[in-house]
This record gives sequence, structure tokens and C-alpha cells, in this order.
Amino acid sequence: MNEPVKTTARWFNESEFKKCSPPCSLQDMRQSTMDKLDSARDIAGIPLVLNSAYRSPAYEKGMRRTGTGAHPERSAVDIKCNTSRNRFLIVEALLMAGFTRIGIAKTFIHADDSETHDQQVIWLYK
Repeated sequence: MNEPVKTTARWFNESEFKKCSPPCSLQDMRQSTMDKLDSARDIAGIPLVLNSAYRSPAYEKGMRRTGTGAHPERSAVDIKCNTSRNRFLIVEALLMAGFTRIGIAKTFIHADDSETHDQQVIWLYK
């Protein structure tokens, strides 16, 4: 019997996903997302600290969201960001790594590679 394929990452480890809000696991993430995130980290040349990654549909609904966003699809992360220089480095790296969905907030940057949501978009959080 084949064992399930494990999600891997070069720059990110299991403990970082336990610190996310809500806590999750590296194994909750799609491999394509993690491959792009590793590439973005290589390009940016700075640590990418994750605030949030996988969130269950139930959690999302409990937060008064639809539960159909990219986080429940296992294809999204929110990266801590609090300076304009880091914001530029992170956004540039995400785009170069192949992310085509980016949200920018005051203290974080959302990135996802959802295949079911609108592509080639950048939005601002209020």
C-alpha cells in the first residue's frame, strides 16, 4: 500500500505552522504552494514569517467568512510584514515565484496559488 505523499519545504518547518493563527500543520498545505513559497524566500533574501496558513472551512465560517477562500483550499499564507522595504521585497519575490493572487495589509501580505479564484489580482485590505 502506498503511503501518503508528505508536503515538504526547504525554508519552513512544522513548528512555524503550529505558531500560525489558528495553528495548523505543514501537511495541511499543498506542495505547489510550498514550492512557490520556498522560491519566494530564496528571491526575497529575508525570512518570511507566517501569521496564518491553512484554515478550515468551519473556522472561516466561525469568523463570519464564507469558508470558500484560498486558506481552506490549502493554498494560501499570510506573511508578517511591517516595513515598506520588506513589503516591496516580499511582493516582488511572490510575483517572481509565480503567485498571481496577492493581498496587501498594513501588517501582513496574503499570497495564494488558488486555481479556483480570480487570477492576476492584487488587493488591499482595509
